[in-house]
Amino acid sequence: MFKQWLFPLLLVLGLGAACGQGAIEPAITPLPTSTTTEAPEPSPTFSSTPTLTPSITPTPTWAWHPPGEVVAPILLSHHVDYENNSERYNVTPERFAEQMQALDEWGYTAITITQLITAITEGTELPSRPVVITFDDGHISVYENAFPIMQDHGFPGVTFVVANRLKVEGFTGVEELAEMASAGWEVGSHSYTHTNLGEDTSVVRYEVLQSKLDLEDALSFPINTFAYPFGGFKPLVGDKVRRYGYLGGAGLGKNWTHNSDSLFYLQRIEVNGAYDLETFSGLLPWSDLP
Repeated sequence: MFKQWLFPLLLVLGLGAACGQGAIEPAITPLPTSTTTEAPEPSPTFSSTPTLTPSITPTPTWAWHPPGEVVAPILLSHHVDYENNSERYNVTPERFAEQMQALDEWGYTAITITQLITAITEGTELPSRPVVITFDDGHISVYENAFPIMQDHGFPGVTFVVANRLKVEGFTGVEELAEMASAGWEVGSHSYTHTNLGEDTSVVRYEVLQSKLDLEDALSFPINTFAYPFGGFKPLVGDKVRRYGYLGGAGLGKNWTHNSDSLFYLQRIEVNGAYDLETFSGLLPWSDLP
């Protein structure tokens, strides 16, 4: 039994749906020690060598981090837009720029979620104050507004996209995602149709595996991570995410600390659009705000 099969008791309190209205509180229990006889699910294979997302070159402030526990806040946003259609899920570009400037001034260095997982499982170079900046749903505003702001600070991000929205107006397409990936961003799957897998596990194979296969086919590079729609989770779902070839899964929560037991439900902290800079600083383990 791999250690990654183990899931900590996650209790996501006071958090709403990662994408959508209404509160979703996934009841998460440790994966049982199973002797299932289910035939192994196929892991996706490539017919040609994939083009890997470029890594971010470490600066002199980076240092070797041995395998094990890592302290790094994982932030979650959705829209970065001028239209305040949902204050909770939309951060204005001005406020987002203020947040990124603050992270820079407070000594944070952005890394991808795969870099975080590598640090946990294998050990790697990490900055002294790592932060992972993620976005769910693949809204075009992330490309148009968040991407250039983060580029100004040398921050890569992670965008989790819904596979059936690649050609839908208002969402990032192949060209935009390829440009972001070439700048060091990571692209992950946010399922095929944005189904809450904590409520319906009958479609797990399609939502988790087929989304990965189709995204990899369209983008020509690996999709290493999965973000659970609405934060919905069950041990069966997490086990499938692992078996289908993902390195880790991202959910909701408030923890800054991650380890090998939480690889398939890495907790992300939602950034509400109403948060001022003082409230934003309270989401972080390190802040130089007076």
